[in-house]
Amino acid sequence: MPCLHRLRLHALHKVIVIFAGYPNEMEQFLQRNPGLRSRIAFHVPFADYNADELCRITELLGKESGLEVRADALEKLNGVFRSALREPDFGNGRYARNLLEQAEMNLAVRVMGMDPAAVTERDTRTIIAEDVEAPIACGSKKSAIGF
Repeated sequence: MPCLHRLRLHALHKVIVIFAGYPNEMEQFLQRNPGLRSRIAFHVPFADYNADELCRITELLGKESGLEVRADALEKLNGVFRSALREPDFGNGRYARNLLEQAEMNLAVRVMGMDPAAVTERDTRTIIAEDVEAPIACGSKKSAIGF
């Protein structure tokens, strides 16, 4: 669960410093300088997104890029997200963006392999299940994307 720390420098009253990271790493950071903890005004923990929320984020990111994420692709993504949520260093929203970018590259490769006369404009902007690539687990020959 990521968290956010905000430090307000009282002497300036116009500067806000935000520290963001995972709880364990943030705690290690704060322990390195004991005086820093007393200067942090707010500590705001954030819950991880669930698989359905990550699918919605992916869909919205796709829409912003002019892409349609078809229902079969969302179903496959949901399974990928459910598996990823069990990993200790899961990247959350960043993971959704990385999966979408990989799917977009796979879409381009798929469209290039189609008969040019048969390709529609919609084909060039629709992510299907085939485009969604589930990252290989650690310890395999191929590593996960973007992490």
